[in-house]
This record gives sequence, structure tokens and C-alpha cells, in this order.
Amino acid sequence: MTGRINAFRAAVMADIKIILPQLQTIEPQFGRFNLDELERTSLRCPAVRVAVLNGKLTDNASGQSDASLQCAAFIVTDGKARDEQGWTLAEAIATLLHSAQRWTLNHIGAPEKPSIQPVVSASIKDRGVAIIAVEWTQAIRRLGENIFDEAGVALTELYVNGDEIELPAPGDEP
Repeated sequence: MTGRINAFRAAVMADIKIILPQLQTIEPQFGRFNLDELERTSLRCPAVRVAVLNGKLTDNASGQSDASLQCAAFIVTDGKARDEQGWTLAEAIATLLHSAQRWTLNHIGAPEKPSIQPVVSASIKDRGVAIIAVEWTQAIRRLGENIFDEAGVALTELYVNGDEIELPAPGDEP
């Protein structure tokens, strides 16, 4: 079982990897990427972490839900040319955020409100890395597709990035 949001994030990462084959790391990110996250994570630079920061849900008369996702691609670079490399990678990712971009998915809106901004702090600068965020919003329709069986019960198999996640049976201790 893979939900629409996970499929969206995986499709974004796949397209970024195509245009930036020089990336050493491209991974999903849970929430914002900042210095605390950098200290807990081992990354080979240049790296990109793709996150869905939040989703505002709306219900439709059909009973299906849509989400307006706030998304970000966090670029992490190191070395002497880290600033220049970070801005170049951010610009390349931003070019993907055009009005026809659907990341090979159906029932999805165009990227809106793209922006590029550095994640700035003295601590990050002292670490010898640069972090730049490319952010945008994008609507996804038909949430819940492929995660429920015919009876409307959530499937017991969960796949994240192609890997099956074991779910406890009802009544089992986690």
C-alpha cells in the first residue's frame, strides 16, 4: 500500500535525480531540514532531501479528499564552492516547477508559488555547509486511492519507497 502523498514525493525525487545525476544523496525528509537534522544525519554532498511540510485538506462532494501540499527540496552542499553549487542546484530544481509539471502522476495540480531561499544560521556556516530550500505548493486530488480495500478498510501492507513496512496485527503490542 502506497498512498498518494508518498507516491508524489517519490516521483519528485525521481525527476530531480534525472536532471541532477551528480547528486550523491537524494532522500525523503520528514519535516523541515535544519542544523539539528544535519547533525543527526549523515549525508554525502551534494544532497537533496525532499519533504512534504504540510497538507491542507478539502473534502469534495464525491466523498474524496484533496490536499494542497506545502513541499520543499532542501539542497545541502559543502566545500569551498558550496554557495555557488547550492544556488545552481536550487535553480535547476526550480526549473522543474513549471505550470505543466505533474511528476508523471494523474489527478495533480500544477506547482504554485515556487521560491528559493537559503537556510541561514551562523552555526550552519561554521559547519562548512550551505542549505538552500526550494519550496512550492501543489494540489493532489483523490487522497486515499490505493490504501483501502473494497470494504473501505485500510490495507494491512504498507510500502514506503518500495520497501514493505511490517504493520502489527490488531491487538498485538507494537
